[in-house]
Amino acid sequence: MYQFLLNMWIMRRVDGVYLQARVSKGQITQQEYEMIIATPQASI
Repeated sequence: MYQFLLNMWIMRRVDGVYLQARVSKGQITQQEYEMIIATPQASI
């Protein structure tokens, strides 16, 4: 799930609110969330 969400983040398909909801549901950890958010997103 982490790799999928990371790719979606890079492609700007998800935002921080969506990712935090995945943490709440136990699909990714808080640490994984922070690593995703720290990853640069693709330019439009």
